[in-house]
Amino acid sequence: SSMPSLSNFISTMEKLDSQGKNWVVFEQTFTLAVKQKDVWAHFNGTSKCPVPANPESPDKTEKKAIKTWEKAESLAAYMLMLKLAPVTHAKHRRKGTVAAMWTAIVAEFSGKLLVQCSAL
Repeated sequence: SSMPSLSNFISTMEKLDSQGKNWVVFEQTFTLAVKQKDVWAHFNGTSKCPVPANPESPDKTEKKAIKTWEKAESLAAYMLMLKLAPVTHAKHRRKGTVAAMWTAIVAEFSGKLLVQCSAL
């Protein structure tokens, strides 16, 4: 079986509502989608950018590892950006890594969910 395409992800998965009304379903489906694209480690923080032994002159292998990591990080950031409301993306985009953005988004929308549930 082939991996679902990025265009399929774009067309079938709804964006995260800026108020978090669809957070529970969004978190589950988004997590599955990014795992399918092999970039979940960029969201949970287990994939860190490789650091060369000598930062002043990385060797060919280290340069390749860094480039591979940056490519996956870019894909992860792109997938996240596509599924956030502009206001949510603007709020979190300067956090640095995808893992930092995702941690902040999870905290924000899990908090909103608790407020919504306690208001019922």
